[in-house]
Amino acid sequence: MAGTVARMAAYLRARIDLGTLEPGNKIPPTAALMKQFELSDNAVYRGIALLKAEGYLVSHQGKGVFVGDRRKLIAGESRIAGITQGKSEIIHHKLSARVQAPDWVAAHLGSGECVNRVRTVQRGDFVLQASQSWVHVDVAELVPEIDEPKACDPSWQALYQDRSGNPVKAADKTMDARITTAADREALDLDADFAVLVMRTVYVSGNKVIGVGEGVYAPGHPLSIA
Repeated sequence: MAGTVARMAAYLRARIDLGTLEPGNKIPPTAALMKQFELSDNAVYRGIALLKAEGYLVSHQGKGVFVGDRRKLIAGESRIAGITQGKSEIIHHKLSARVQAPDWVAAHLGSGECVNRVRTVQRGDFVLQASQSWVHVDVAELVPEIDEPKACDPSWQALYQDRSGNPVKAADKTMDARITTAADREALDLDADFAVLVMRTVYVSGNKVIGVGEGVYAPGHPLSIA
C-alpha cells in the first residue's frame, strides 16, 4: 500500500520532536524517503516543502536539507520546567491512580504503592506520545495534586522542587525500541503493531529517586514491521 505525503511529513516531524533527528542533522535522502513511503520524487519534495514552511527543515544551497532549530526538545530540566514543544500540542491527562509499582519501576522507587499518572500528547489528529509516570507516594505529602487526574502546574517535579526546596533532576535517561503492546496501540490510536521508540527517565531529589517516567513515541505512524 502506497504511502502519503502526510504520513511522511508526520514521520519526520516526530523524529525531530523526539530528537532522533537533531537541529543541524541532514534528513534522509530523497531516494530513501521515496522507497520507505512508496512516494514519487515530486511527492517527497511536497512533503519537504511543507516541513520547511512549518520551520522544521531548512535548505543549504549545494549541501542539502537539514533540521532547523525552531523547536526545543522536551528533555532534562526543560521537561521539569514544564516546557511544551508548541502551542499546537494538546496534553490529555487520562489517569492518576495508586498502584503497586511494576517490577522495573520498583527497581528504582522500591516495592509497594506509588502514584501512576497517564497522559497523551496530541498534535491535530496525530497522537505523538503516550507517557506514564510513577511517583513515590512521599511526594504526595507535598504535592497532593498528583492524585488528581489533571495537569500539575507547571509539573509535579517543579512543584515538589519549589515546596521542598530540594532540586529535582532527570538523573538517568535511556532510549529503547519495542513492538507496540496492546496498551501502546490503544493510547497511540494505532490499529496494527508498529515499532515504537521508548524513553525512560529517572527523577532524583537529593539522594532519593522520587519518580520514573516512560514515554512511548509514535513516529508518524511508522511502517509496520509485523
